[in-house]
Amino acid sequence: MRLLRTQITPLVNDSLFVELRNQSFLASPFHGRPCFHSHPELELVLILEGYGKRIIGNKVEPFESGDMVFIGSNVPHVWLSDPDFYKEDSCLESKVIVTYFNPQIFQQMFDSVKEFEGIKEMIAQASKGIKIFGESKQIIADKLLELTSAKGFEKVEALLRIMHLISVSSEKSFIASDDANGLESQGSDKLISIINFIKNNLYEQISLKQVADIACMTEQSLCRYFKKRTKMSFSQYLLELRMAHARKILIEQDLPISDIAYSCGYNSSSHFCKVFRDYTGQSPYQYRSGVKKETQPPLSRS
Repeated sequence: MRLLRTQITPLVNDSLFVELRNQSFLASPFHGRPCFHSHPELELVLILEGYGKRIIGNKVEPFESGDMVFIGSNVPHVWLSDPDFYKEDSCLESKVIVTYFNPQIFQQMFDSVKEFEGIKEMIAQASKGIKIFGESKQIIADKLLELTSAKGFEKVEALLRIMHLISVSSEKSFIASDDANGLESQGSDKLISIINFIKNNLYEQISLKQVADIACMTEQSLCRYFKKRTKMSFSQYLLELRMAHARKILIEQDLPISDIAYSCGYNSSSHFCKVFRDYTGQSPYQYRSGVKKETQPPLSRS
């Protein structure tokens, strides 16, 4: 079986990402169709609705509603819904909570604080895939549902609590053995190379031809590939990144608009202002002014 080695963090632009998915069949939105893949991010999956087969490492097993699995870094895996889910007249639905997080965000803390040794050991054991069951599964499932709406520090705290619960639970078992030979690598994910290039060169004029050359594709093939994988055109994706970057600078720094325009890859500040207004409905000046009003503390009355 061919294995696609990819990454999640560049795709979601977040080191800690939680998603509740409602789908006709289980599939990563970053691949379109189910794909046997691996990534450095740790993954916690809770199947709310659906059934079929899953492959984790060298182990093929059935899955059903209620299954909960924790998958370690770079462990090959795929979830395959039953063939009934793919039928044109099927009314079946799949519902799943998927949590990804990059272990690097906690690495220093795990290495230096002895109280996290249990979590650190559990993460190492997840290289074989961990199935959670019993009362532990139900407790963690409730916390996962809360995690889907958590933000800021609460999100990080909730994830650490879940990791702790998995580490101390006796209601878990390993799925695969250490031996995962026989996997033919398909190489690194071209989409990750494309996205990293765009992010690292956002301040430059990025052409479709440049990106096509990096991906070793024709421009037409790249457009089809990019739309299939990201569900948006290349130009729309580039615009989304540039506008997100512009809003971030407008909020966090008091730079001239011309400097912000150049940092987002626009040679003309007037063109940048037009694009920004078309995208947000406000000029950069109005956007910055509105943010300042919202964050300014109210004047106290004497």
